[in-house]
Amino acid sequence: MESLAPSVRVAQAIGIITSAFLSGGVLAFSYGFVPALSQAPNTLLVREWQTAYTRGTAVSPALAIVSTFSYIYLSYSLLFTAYHRMAQLYALAALATCSIVPYTLICMRSVNGKLKHKVQDSKKLDRSEEMNESKARKGEHSDELLGWWSILNAGRGMLPFVGACLGIYASVGQYRQY
Repeated sequence: MESLAPSVRVAQAIGIITSAFLSGGVLAFSYGFVPALSQAPNTLLVREWQTAYTRGTAVSPALAIVSTFSYIYLSYSLLFTAYHRMAQLYALAALATCSIVPYTLICMRSVNGKLKHKVQDSKKLDRSEEMNESKARKGEHSDELLGWWSILNAGRGMLPFVGACLGIYASVGQYRQY
């Protein structure tokens, strides 16, 4: 059995690290940032969410792309070798990691849009003024939207986590055909 090329080992490290880092960053929003933010007044809540959302959209796509292409490279490089079973796992890791994009566009579109609308409403107010949400329908208050966003975001964070787990298993697991 031939040993793996150094470029494969580097791609393994890059794919696993970036998908794990992406997952951790996304999950940190749901389990660290949102609970702390939920204590804030609604005006501040939506403005701070917008700041975090903007920062996340600046970093997350790059991590997803790097990780996905690392896994694709691994899958292609190993497909017609004795490590073809690893190639299949890397293909699944790429699919899991890049699934964060359609998940975001399909599952989170509505809540993101509603929160962005709340941000626009808050910009019409002075920093010291509070948004009046007394006429908002059930499930449309800023804190309720943020809670729903947090749940959806946690689901989104699990996709690159699955990619990282598949990448780890393919790299060090016993799923090889000798």
